Amino acid sequence: MIKKNKGYKFRLKPNREQSLYLEKAFGCSRKMYNLYVDILYKELEEQNYISGKIDYKSIKLPTPAVIKRDYDYMKEIDSLAFANVQLDFMEAIKKYNSEYDGKTYCKKARKQKETLGKELTFKDLKGMPTFKSKRKNQNSFTTNNQKGTVSIVNEKYVKIPKLKQSIRFVNHRQLPENSIIKSVTISKDCRNHYYISFTVEYYIEEKQKASNIILGLDYSQHDFFVDSEGRRANYPKYYRKLENKLKKEQQKLSRKVLKSNNWIKEKMKISKIQNKISEQRKDWLHKKSYNLAKNYDAIIIEDINLRALGQCLKLGKSLADNGFGMFRNFLKYKLEDRGKQLIKVDKWFPSSKTCSRCGSINENLQLSDRIYKCENCGCIIDRDYNAALNIKEAGSSLLAW
Repeated sequence: MIKKNKGYKFRLKPNREQSLYLEKAFGCSRKMYNLYVDILYKELEEQNYISGKIDYKSIKLPTPAVIKRDYDYMKEIDSLAFANVQLDFMEAIKKYNSEYDGKTYCKKARKQKETLGKELTFKDLKGMPTFKSKRKNQNSFTTNNQKGTVSIVNEKYVKIPKLKQSIRFVNHRQLPENSIIKSVTISKDCRNHYYISFTVEYYIEEKQKASNIILGLDYSQHDFFVDSEGRRANYPKYYRKLENKLKKEQQKLSRKVLKSNNWIKEKMKISKIQNKISEQRKDWLHKKSYNLAKNYDAIIIEDINLRALGQCLKLGKSLADNGFGMFRNFLKYKLEDRGKQLIKVDKWFPSSKTCSRCGSINENLQLSDRIYKCENCGCIIDRDYNAALNIKEAGSSLLAW
C-alpha cells in the first residue's frame, strides 16, 4: 500500500450570508500577507539589504495570533487560514532565495541606478514577495481539517470552520474510498464563481501494469503532437479563435480613464474572455490526456525546454496557447494512477534528424523541411511522424517494467 495526496476541485454555491464570510476571509488573508511583506521590508531596510539571500530566521516575524490583537475583525475568521498565510509567505521567501539569488536586479532597475543614480526599492528586486492587491490577485484562502472541522455533509454540502450552516457544492465526482480530507482551499475567479479544492490523503495498492501497448509523442507547433501511429492531435487553438475579440476589448480598455468605473467594467470583460480560453484549453487537455492514459500502457515524450522555446518571437504565442507543459503534467499523474509509465527522452536526442528505418542521421535537415528524405535507404516520411517513431524506439529501452 502506498500513501497518496491528491486535489479535487468543485464549484461552490454559497448563499448571501456565506458569501459575505468568504469575502471577509479573502480580505483578511490578503491583509495578513501584506502585513508580513511590510514587516519584511522594514527589517531589510534596517539591515541595509541590497541583494542576495534573505536570512528569514533572523527576521522577527510575529505570529498571526499577535497580529490579530490589533485587528478585531480578524477574530471572525478561522485562525488556520492565517497560519496558512504565514506558511505561504515563508515559501515565497524560500523561493526567492533558491531561484533569484545573484539575479535579483531587473534590467530596468539596474539601468535606472547607473544612469539616474536613483536608489533601488525592494519592488525592483525580481522575485521578492510583494503586496497583494484586491483587484489583481485571485481571492483565496486555505484552512485545515482538525478532527472533523472540515467535512462533507449528505454529499451535497461542505462544512468549514466558523460557519454554522454548511455550504452547498456541486458534487460531480466522488472522492477516493476511505480518503481523509487534510485541507481545503476556497477561491473566487473573475466571474465571481466560488470553488473549493479538497486535498485528500488515501492509500492504494501499488500497481505496475506491463508495458505492452506503447505510444511515442512528438511535439508539433501546428498540431500539438503527432504520435507514433501517424495521428495528429489537431488542437483547436482557442486563443487564436478569440484573439480578435480580445484585441477589440483591450483597445476599448486603453481609451478609458485608468481605474475608473468604466475601466473596471471593461477589465472584467477582458478577464472573462481570458478565463473562457483557459477553461476551454484545460477541458481539452484533460480529455486528451485521459484517453491516452486509458488506452496505452506507456507513453514516451521528448523532454523539450518549453521555456526556452517560448522565448522565440514566432513560436511564443502558439506555445502559450496550446499548454503542452500542462498536458505533460496531466498525462503523468493519470498514468501513474493506473500503474503506467510516462518516459521522457533526452532533449538532445536527434529524433527529427534520425531515419526511423535505417538509423542514419541527416545533419543537414532544416526546420523548414517538413518531409524527411533519407539519403541512405531512400525512406520518404513525414518529419513529425518520423520523430515520433524514433522517440518511441528510444524510450522503449528506458521502461522500468
